[in-house]
This record gives sequence, C-alpha cells and structure tokens, in this order.
Amino acid sequence: MTEVTEKDLITAVEEVNPQCRINASTESPRILDNDTRDIPKVDRRPTDPFEVPDGGTKAWLCVFGAFMISITCYGVANTFGVFEEYYSANQLSNESLNNISWIGSLQLCLILLVGCVSGPLCDAGYFKHLIASGGLLFFFCLMMTSISTEYYQYLLSQGIGVGLAQGLLFTPGMAVLAHHFKRYRTLVFGIFAAGASIGGVILPIALQRLFDKVGFAWGSHSLSLHVLERALYAVRHVFLLGKEEEFWIYEFSKRLHIRYLFWVQAFVGLGLYAPVNFGVVYATDHGMSQQLAFYSLAILNAGSLFGRILPNVLATMFGPLNLLIGSCTVSSVSLYVWFTATRNAGMLAFQAIYGITSGAYVSCLPAATASLTKNPNETGSVFILLLSMEIST
Repeated sequence: MTEVTEKDLITAVEEVNPQCRINASTESPRILDNDTRDIPKVDRRPTDPFEVPDGGTKAWLCVFGAFMISITCYGVANTFGVFEEYYSANQLSNESLNNISWIGSLQLCLILLVGCVSGPLCDAGYFKHLIASGGLLFFFCLMMTSISTEYYQYLLSQGIGVGLAQGLLFTPGMAVLAHHFKRYRTLVFGIFAAGASIGGVILPIALQRLFDKVGFAWGSHSLSLHVLERALYAVRHVFLLGKEEEFWIYEFSKRLHIRYLFWVQAFVGLGLYAPVNFGVVYATDHGMSQQLAFYSLAILNAGSLFGRILPNVLATMFGPLNLLIGSCTVSSVSLYVWFTATRNAGMLAFQAIYGITSGAYVSCLPAATASLTKNPNETGSVFILLLSMEIST
C-alpha cells in the first residue's frame, strides 16, 4: 500500500484548483494572503427581522398616535374642497378653479412624494426627528396661509409647504405600525386610514363654521394648533422597534417587478381625489346650497370611514389584494355615474357610495404593499411604491 505524503496532497489540491496555492513552508497549510479573491464576501447587514409583539399597551398607543398623524395629514388634505370654495368666492375670486385646484393637487402629490426621503430615513432610525420637524413645519405653513393674500403665497405655503410637512409625517406614521403588529396588521392599517376619514368628516364642518364666525385667519390658526397638538402626542408615544439599519432600495427592487407595480398603482389611482377636490364646486354649480355642499364632503368622508375599517376585517380572511380588485371596480363605475347626477339626492348618494369604495382602496393598499417584505425594518422603504399615487394626483 502506497503511503500518501503531504506533498502529494498539495499537488492534488493545486491540480483541482490551480488558483489556490498552498504554502507548505509552515507546519499548517494556509491560503496565501494574495489569493483570497475567490473567497465569497459575507454580507454583514442584518437580515432576520425582529420579533413583532403583536399587541400590548405601548403598541396600541402607537396605533393611536399614528391615527392622529392620519387625521393631521389626509384629514386636512381631504378638507381642501372647503378651502377651494372659500378661495374662489373671496381671496382668489379672480383666479380660475383650475389654478386654485393646483394648491390641493400639489399638497396631495407631496404627501407621498416626500415619502421617498422620509421612508428610508424612518428605517434608519430618524422617526422622531421626522415627526417633530414635520409637525413644526406644518404649524408654520398653516400660520403663513392665514396671512397670505396672493395666489403664489397660497401655492407656496399651503400647496408646497403643507405638502412637504405632511410627507414628513405620513409615511413614517404608517410604517411604524408594521413594527408592532403582524397578525392584525391589516386591521391596524385600516384604523390608521380611518383617521383620514374622521378628519374629513369633522374638519370640513368645523372649518366652514369657523370661517363664518371668526374669519379665515383665526380658522387657520385653530387648524394649526390642532396639528401641533397631535404632532406632540406622536413624538411622545410613537416609537420604532428593532435595530436602526440602512435599507438597500436597489437590492429590494431586484426582488420585485418594481416598474410594473409602480405604474399599476399610478394608473389605478387616476381620478381618486377628483370628488374630494371638485365635489363641493360641482354640487354648487348644479343648484345645491353651499351649506349642503359642504356637508356632502363630510358625507363622502363618513362613507370612507366605513370603507377603511370594515373591508380590512374581511382582508384578514380573503387578503388585501382581493379586496382591492372589488373596490377599484366599483369606484371606477361610480365615477361615471357622478357626471349624470344633477339632483341633490343623486349627488349625495354618489358621495356616500364613492366614499365607501374608495376608502377600501386607500386602506387596503398600504397593507398589500407592506406584505411585499417580511422585515419590518424595510417597511418605510417599501412604501416608496406608494409614490406612484402622486402621479395620479
């Protein structure tokens, strides 16, 4: 039997892989320092998600804080119909409705567009910084709106400034929910979305009465204090779990058909906010009294409240994507019906039906988007997909 020596082993290894030359001058064979180019690099970034508590007092306090953020952001945005009607009759009576609507469109666009920055920053651990800066900017811009007199001033303060502030608040406020809930994630996203509806029910009526009783300036001051109060609560009670980490959006995009998802959500959202921005004006142009027209916007948001909560209960059983299909279908059909409604009963019925179906779309979309990742630390960056909706606004 032939004895196998150490030299024979070294020769055999070099024949199999010539790039791996073993240094036999020492007692223990080792790979030379300059021959490590074929050793695979280890990705040291954490990949395992942390354990989600799925409940508890602190988790539900976070839900309430996120709910307040939703009222502050989309609740205020959903009241723009009141501002548009007031501007067209007072400060901006010399401007066309198309020009005035740009203020609300910019505001809605920036809520999601700024999420391109605030989402990844939230994942990196800057949640409280975003909420504090967004709340202060929101307060300041509403105060500037109250003293504005020219069109460009309203466009800068309410359209761009308020939109930027809402963008700093909205995406982090939505992403934080995934850090605290997994099993009931669809439900808590529905509660979060319901905040926009509740704000859309209360704020139009409150602002319309404030504008009549104390004037536009003090009405805007009251709204700014309302915003600041909710931002302070969110800074104190809402927090992230898990480690602060950098999320690589490029690597995430390789796991998804990112362009397909982006454009699908963009085209689905076309016309979504048309009844919110033009519903009051459309109603008054067709003979509805101004007071009832303001209440029609509240009816739309009240219907949206039911649409943002009840379908999410069903989504836990059937899945949020399946609920999206039905809600988008009924919403699109009802938009065609809207233009045939010329009487008060028909217009109010449309507002109620559209509020329910569009509310289901808005509330199920974040849950469906969050399901694209299993790591809660990536949720804020995943919500960049929602930026596609800003094309629609």
